[in-house]
Amino acid sequence: MQFRIGKISAKCSSCGSTQFKADPEDHSGPLARFYCAICDTATQYSELIAQIGQQAAPRSKEGRAPQRKRVQSKGGTVRR
Repeated sequence: MQFRIGKISAKCSSCGSTQFKADPEDHSGPLARFYCAICDTATQYSELIAQIGQQAAPRSKEGRAPQRKRVQSKGGTVRR
């Protein structure tokens, strides 16, 4: 299974794989463990989701338009 949001996938911290398998004896939730399908490294669900958030944050800043500056004029505030 993959953990993806849009084009961003969580990756194994050891080998970089994007494929994981669930621990059948673990409960679901933020502390649930998932194992890399390639190297069997264990990672908590919350860590995988946080990794996606960290990758997404710089992309969202790049996509934002620059804020327009407000300046005072005789008739009130004007945006430039």
